Amino acid sequence: MNILVINPIGDDSWNESDKKFFLSVASPKTTVEVVSLDKGPPSVETIRDYEAVKPLVIDLALKTHIEYDGLIVNCFLDPGVDELKKLIDKPVVGPGEASLAFGSILRGRLGIVSIESEALRLIGERCSMLGYGGVVASIRGIKTHVVDLAKNWEKVKMELIEESRKAIEDGAEVIILGCTGLAGLSKIVSETIHKPVIDPAAAALKMVESLVSLGLRRGR
Repeated sequence: MNILVINPIGDDSWNESDKKFFLSVASPKTTVEVVSLDKGPPSVETIRDYEAVKPLVIDLALKTHIEYDGLIVNCFLDPGVDELKKLIDKPVVGPGEASLAFGSILRGRLGIVSIESEALRLIGERCSMLGYGGVVASIRGIKTHVVDLAKNWEKVKMELIEESRKAIEDGAEVIILGCTGLAGLSKIVSETIHKPVIDPAAAALKMVESLVSLGLRRGR
């Protein structure tokens, strides 16, 4: 199967590393193509940025989805995902919704650790809208912004572990990394805090693979 991943930012510097990560968790016969917007913010951390990228994501998806079996909008806030489900007759998955679905299967209270920004409010609203508000015990953020993540991964790991432990103190039994810029860090966090940690990018990829394999699609 062939999966399209849209990075909802006006910056293509993440595309190659994101593709490498997705392929590392994909099934052997899955191919992945990662594209970004022609214009837009460098990250989606504010309500303004979220609203700005939604129409851009929808427009790009409608222009490019034909040759793909499924589509991922690679942001935990799932910008444009709900709208695209009504417009495209193939699986469209957001990392936020996929992570929450996997977390609910584990039957534990959820803690989300993202970036300290306005996005935390949007994450809370998204959880409630999808029906998971009652099982989310904690929503926290690290101090490093998305555009600065790659500057010091060791610092990012330490912040994630610290905030994850605080989320556990809040009552969380399963941790979700609430930003796809944190892809690849779930294992080290899980091994340190001794709790399951869900990687949103990986969750989205495995979810869309499953939907395609099962022949499941919402239909317009």
